[in-house]
Amino acid sequence: MINIVKKEPVFKKIVSILIASIIFVFIIFTVFQYNNLKNIYLEQNEINKRLIGTLVNKYPQDEVDIVKAIQTKDDKYRDLGQSTLDKFGYNEDYSMYKNVNFKEHLKYFLVNNLVVFVILIIIVLFMVFIFVKYVFNKLIKINKDIENIINNNYIVEEYFTQEGIFNRIYSDLNKLSKSLNLKLNNLEREKESIKELVTDISHQLKTPLASLNLYNSLLLEEELEEDEKNEFLQTNQMSINKLHNLIDLLVNISRLEANMINIKKEDKSIKETLNKAINSVKVKASLKNIKVNLDEFEDKIIPHDSKWTEESIFNVLENAVKYSSQNGNINIVVEETISFIKINIQDNGIGIDKGEFNNIFKRFYRSEEVEDIEGSGVGLYLSRKIIESQGGNIVVSSKKGQGSKFSLFLTKV
Repeated sequence: MINIVKKEPVFKKIVSILIASIIFVFIIFTVFQYNNLKNIYLEQNEINKRLIGTLVNKYPQDEVDIVKAIQTKDDKYRDLGQSTLDKFGYNEDYSMYKNVNFKEHLKYFLVNNLVVFVILIIIVLFMVFIFVKYVFNKLIKINKDIENIINNNYIVEEYFTQEGIFNRIYSDLNKLSKSLNLKLNNLEREKESIKELVTDISHQLKTPLASLNLYNSLLLEEELEEDEKNEFLQTNQMSINKLHNLIDLLVNISRLEANMINIKKEDKSIKETLNKAINSVKVKASLKNIKVNLDEFEDKIIPHDSKWTEESIFNVLENAVKYSSQNGNINIVVEETISFIKINIQDNGIGIDKGEFNNIFKRFYRSEEVEDIEGSGVGLYLSRKIIESQGGNIVVSSKKGQGSKFSLFLTKV
């Protein structure tokens, strides 16, 4: 309870006002009682005056003893006085309630107590009313805010800096609303992304499927020479291979974007991963008599997913082979910086226009200048996704007709 009062400003204010009110009422009550006691003293003093006057008038020679009897506490003649009062009916129980002075003071005392009690009740009820009204209004606002969040009409306010349980609730509602809005926005983006992916897949599959359908119809319906049949079959086989590669890439992209691929970083040799990627591309490179040269470097054990990092490097190397002419060269240089291992892949192919640097990493993007070259436009997109998911990046530098250099940055920790 004490902790709640400390943390809630309104509770602090109410308790402070209540304590101040009680102190104020206590002071008033004390003043009233003091005045009552003072009146009793003055009344008793008047009685003493009348009593002393009567005795001194009758016994002037005993004036000193009479005054001393009143001023000093001497019980010598107390019993005599009591018996005298009893003789005339002035015993303690009887005379107290019939005494006019006592009745007056008792009435004053009861009225004072009643006034103080009523004031305290009014103050407590007022404080309770203020507290209940405050809590009720806060709960109404919280209820409306929750309804607005449910209906997506909540207006996010600035974070509350004041203390108090209700301010913490409002702050949490702000966080909840922001979180829900973020998730809704992510869902919308994912929805649009899925639409784009379906559209891109449909577009990419149409061409090879149309080719397969055309040549298959010719094979079935036309009387062809053996050489023509073989040519059509080889064309179909190329389309089938293209479809197979495209589907593999699409599956990898969809799994990666849906977080179905778990990139697992382990401490492994970067030289081993790089050599595997080079060996995978050597067959395609040899068909165009392209040499893949790797400068010697000191091997490093760094945390990376060797399988998917190899896939990323292979895609870059495959592009370098694809867009390089016969008898070309691909040079690979590995450098070490403070935070990264940098893999530079340099080719002497057709090069890339500077305005295309950002576009080439987009999914299914292909420049008009390379539409005649076989490709799907997903390799570099997938490579960057893989590297970025491990905390790295890929950048490109190139000039038209002078080749391209792709730099892959892999984190060392």
